[in-house]
Amino acid sequence: MIGHETILRCGAALSAVTLTIGVAPPTHAAWPDDSPIKLIVPQAAGGTNDTVARLIGVSLGKVLKQSIVVENRPGAAGAIGMQALAQAKPDGYTLGIASDSAAMLDAVRPAQNWSFKRDIAGVAMVGDQPISITVSAKTQYRTLAEVVKDAKARPGQVAFGTSGIGTSQHVVGEWFARLADVSITHIPYKGGGQASGDLVGGQVPMAVLGLAPMLQQHKRGTVRIVAVTTPKRNAALPDVPTLTELGYPQIALSQWVGVVAPAGTPPAVVARLSDEMVKIVDQPEVRKSLADSGIDPRPMTSAQFGKFLEAEVNGWIKLIPTLKLKLD
Repeated sequence: MIGHETILRCGAALSAVTLTIGVAPPTHAAWPDDSPIKLIVPQAAGGTNDTVARLIGVSLGKVLKQSIVVENRPGAAGAIGMQALAQAKPDGYTLGIASDSAAMLDAVRPAQNWSFKRDIAGVAMVGDQPISITVSAKTQYRTLAEVVKDAKARPGQVAFGTSGIGTSQHVVGEWFARLADVSITHIPYKGGGQASGDLVGGQVPMAVLGLAPMLQQHKRGTVRIVAVTTPKRNAALPDVPTLTELGYPQIALSQWVGVVAPAGTPPAVVARLSDEMVKIVDQPEVRKSLADSGIDPRPMTSAQFGKFLEAEVNGWIKLIPTLKLKLD
């Protein structure tokens, strides 16, 4: 450890975790002072975004010598947490974890009274990962073809869980069902952690989730990952085929995750955070922790990430209407 003692206060029933890193009074800058920095995760504990937040929170706290408070604000496919971030004071003391599902909100929730594109600013990209189609080890399924065969024989009776309605995982599940010409039932959760728990327990037979919460369960044998969405196979799962290989080349995408802030956050603050975040993601131990979770490190500066986010939001706004999927 670097600096003072690190204290992680957490409990299974708590949705906010305080990461306290030895706090020293500032000597050369107005930001940060001794106020804690809140890091909003718009999903429940246990999923990809939560995993990244806690990993990054520890490292960022050490660098800034600040208390980093990871606050889970799940619900409405991430819209609740992202709205809280969008409406927060843009002073550098409230940040958030965003993913591809957050960038989809302008497309799937056009009536909301805030805009991801207008009200959220990119700080730094962390990495990306495949979305996985995973089945419970308590089912008879060994391949995606077996899922399709059963779904055709029992229309509407095969269910799949995701981290929420209108998420990229929901889009992938419904898109796959349409391409495979099957009727499967969507079960939305408030985060990947909750969905993966029910998948392991057999309460839901299949889930479409980010790789991070599934990888270790797959290695333990409690679930079976039968496909991933990236164009190429994932290095951590060389034996798992892609949807492209299985005959669904239309679905070729990854699930990214990064740090964002309210629009209007002072440029100097964003620049400092961006610089520190890129350095953090490049640390060998952080890269290894990300890779062990199935996340490919992909650091981007605020300028690079801002352009990336704009393209992502615009891309989903164009794509979602053409898919004609039921996302409510």
